[in-house]
Amino acid sequence: FFFSSRRRHTRFLPVSWARRCVQETGTWGAVNNLLKMDNNADNIQVMVRVRPLNDREKKEDAKSCVVLDSDRPKSIVLDCKTDQKPFQFDYVVDEKISQQDIFNIVGKPLTNISLEGYNACIFAYGQTGAGKTFTMQGRGLEEDSVDSVHRGLQPRVFDYLFDLVKRAEDTEYVVKCSYLEIYNEQIMDLLNPSSSNLQVREDLKKGVYVEGLCEEVAKTGDNAIDFLRKGARNRHVGATNMNFESSRSHSVFSLSIESKKNASGLVHLKQSKLHFVDLAGSERQKQTAAAGERLKEASNINKSLTVLGLVINSLVEIAEGKKRHIAYRDSKLTFMLKDSLGGNSKTFMIAAISAANTSFQETLSTLKFAQRAKMIKNKASVNEESAGNLDGLKKEIKRLKEELQAAKSLVSTLELDQKQMVKFTPSQFQTNPDLLNRANEHNMQRYSEIEQMLKQTVDMWLDLETSIQAELNLSLIHIS
Repeated sequence: FFFSSRRRHTRFLPVSWARRCVQETGTWGAVNNLLKMDNNADNIQVMVRVRPLNDREKKEDAKSCVVLDSDRPKSIVLDCKTDQKPFQFDYVVDEKISQQDIFNIVGKPLTNISLEGYNACIFAYGQTGAGKTFTMQGRGLEEDSVDSVHRGLQPRVFDYLFDLVKRAEDTEYVVKCSYLEIYNEQIMDLLNPSSSNLQVREDLKKGVYVEGLCEEVAKTGDNAIDFLRKGARNRHVGATNMNFESSRSHSVFSLSIESKKNASGLVHLKQSKLHFVDLAGSERQKQTAAAGERLKEASNINKSLTVLGLVINSLVEIAEGKKRHIAYRDSKLTFMLKDSLGGNSKTFMIAAISAANTSFQETLSTLKFAQRAKMIKNKASVNEESAGNLDGLKKEIKRLKEELQAAKSLVSTLELDQKQMVKFTPSQFQTNPDLLNRANEHNMQRYSEIEQMLKQTVDMWLDLETSIQAELNLSLIHIS
């Protein structure tokens, strides 16, 4: 494993990732997962998770319309009356996969790269009741213990992240948590319920952010889980025919990771974001029997998901070489996901579907959506700055300039001496041989002094140039 010296355009895996995975797992399994992600690193990665039939679907005498082939683990086929519709994704899993397996495939690699300074995003998409929140948070944040097999992706990531932070001997980390929901196209702070209708802003340096959003510092995995629990209790949920506890809003839980490392007189600063996006499920009023406030919620959910679909279509067409306007600002959801969709982020989508034929249209829509998302190309880069050596270089340049000026002064003195020598006539040198000898000695001494000083100055400039070029090659400093 190796990486390019131009770190902002790296396409290879750092050796540290491989070592870390081998040390922690004893196998190359996690390394293989990283390789699978990085072989197509610019594209959004997609996993399809198939939920088995639930009690309601069994009572409706529903049948499975999903066909999985163990010989083709990346393919899924929708079996309808007229024909079969095949799809290909990075991962296709059924009910046999465990929550730990989901973490190993999705959570662990993205956590590793977020500590390396990359932005990362995991978002769950699918029909209401398809298992998105179960995948992200588990059966219940209040119920699931550390050793529970139902424990979700987020709690597992938190524990793993802070375990790595704790073991980092030469790097200081600060992790901050924020949690918001988009309910009826209004952004609400779930960690500070009194803050509502927050606004999305965009800044050249900070990128897209939510103005006034509360950020809490977490020092352990338990701290982060407590913030997740606190926000989940404030989130809008409601009962429908499809789901007893249906999410009535889109939620985004974010970890802001800041690191500081001193090495060779340099201070390396990295800052990254790890987002967990739990999208409210698309709904059909006929199936959910939504009315009144629930119908209004469903309308806003479907509206924002429609804009999300249009944004993804535009990004796919741009990836194909077409010129398109991307309407990120048509929805607060898409505006917030601007970096995660086609921007500076490594993104993984988990598309949750039901195997029931009664949900055939919703399942088909989800698979088509995920298929388009898989074609989006992101431009992920390490968010790193370095400081501490620029002042030293400026002082060195100043000193060398002073030495160069001294050498120039010697040259001027020699030229003056030569002009004075011109005053002597050849007859004077003939009648006074000592005068010629003294002139020659004087000139030789001056030339020797100047030659030595110029050589030292040139050597110093060459050393300085080599140092600056080495720094530039490592992208540690930028001098224009």
